[in-house]
Amino acid sequence: METNDLIEKGMGLARDGRYRESLRVFDEDLCFTQHPTAMSYYALSLANEEGNYDKAISLCLMAAEKEFYNPEIYLNLGRIFLLNGQKSVAVRAFRKGLKFDNSSMPLLMELKGLGFRRKPVIGFLPRQS
Repeated sequence: METNDLIEKGMGLARDGRYRESLRVFDEDLCFTQHPTAMSYYALSLANEEGNYDKAISLCLMAAEKEFYNPEIYLNLGRIFLLNGQKSVAVRAFRKGLKFDNSSMPLLMELKGLGFRRKPVIGFLPRQS
């Protein structure tokens, strides 16, 4: 199979939530290393299947350095942060992705799923009582 075909197949599997199969495809030829979006999907698959969040975050940040303008990478980075229990950092990643494509439905859906907080009525008081 061609490298581009492997990349597309691996990304498609990850988009469908079939992370184990995605990892197998990506690991076949390490084809994801030259494609930043594929690297972010590999990282998401790694986080979902193996729980290796540090490595997944590192890979996704490397992908974001290569293609800082790609909202799909920030979507995957945010999802990894959510898996790792870092909601506030995930929200920042989603918002950064929206800076590059403010109509990205997957990013908007992730933020909507997390819910929005209004500004506090009295800003200097803490939210918790």
